[in-house]
Amino acid sequence: MTLSYQAIDIPFEYRHTCWFCGEPYYESFAFMPSPNYDNQASPVLVPCCEECYGFCRTIKVSGLDLLRDKVKEQLHKKYQKHLQIGVNWTKEELEASEFEGKALEGFRESAWKMFEIAKGRVNYQGWPLAIDGQPLEPLHGRFHVQFDGITYTSLNQAIVQLAKAYDIPQPYLEAVVEVVGRDRLAYAIRFAKTTYGYSTAEREASIASLKALLAEEEVLAQPVANAEGIQVAVGEIKELILHRTLIPAHATQWILEKGITSLAQLAEHEDTFFEHFNQDSELTAFTYFTAMQIYLEQREIDPLWADEQDPNRALFERLQHNK
Repeated sequence: MTLSYQAIDIPFEYRHTCWFCGEPYYESFAFMPSPNYDNQASPVLVPCCEECYGFCRTIKVSGLDLLRDKVKEQLHKKYQKHLQIGVNWTKEELEASEFEGKALEGFRESAWKMFEIAKGRVNYQGWPLAIDGQPLEPLHGRFHVQFDGITYTSLNQAIVQLAKAYDIPQPYLEAVVEVVGRDRLAYAIRFAKTTYGYSTAEREASIASLKALLAEEEVLAQPVANAEGIQVAVGEIKELILHRTLIPAHATQWILEKGITSLAQLAEHEDTFFEHFNQDSELTAFTYFTAMQIYLEQREIDPLWADEQDPNRALFERLQHNK
């Protein structure tokens, strides 16, 4: 029996282009749903690059949206190391790195380009589907999740990939996300990176503390009264070491200017904090935020130290008088 085929319309600007990832065209895949819930009569021809065509041949799904997502998952899996370059480096950091040796120099020169290509392929949206000018039903992406500029087909796929990228035990990251919700994925990763521990008991204790913290945040839903900060030059601020952690002057300057004197206030300004210091790098923002948590916690749990030994106590006194 000879099947008739339906070829999707291809806009002029997308000719010779893979619908799945945007790479150059290789062959059209004849898609037939399996199971065929809508009783589709004949296969639909979808243009593919050679790699996506190979993926398609191994996938059986009931719709084009599911086919697209499965292909994206395969791309994520195959190019996971390329995508992790964007987790571990910025373009500027790679360019400024002093790698020696032919292999490492080659990595410095090509790594960011490899990341951008992989990111572009997994994020590629294709074009709206139509056959003979008649639009097909729009494909949904309601389960898609975007994190750090990369699109994942589902929350589960995001957790699997991000757990590998940030070296976090996957079950623990799943548990943290379940507590904080899918809309706070960045918060979940920051928390999980620093608290997962090595034993089941440690992880359970961290989850319990997270639940308590979120419950406290809910109770304190009303913002702390608008606090006016003080303008302080970086040179006026003394750096110090607490619990083997450097308390940097620039981060201390930021909390003083925002009028922040407690952990609760810092938590309220967390997104603003990371937005500000992410301009340097994600690592810088994360390191600074952790340092400020340690600093403010020390001031809260040991008022005597805050009043007599904190080298910046005069600045915090100024801040208190300014409120």
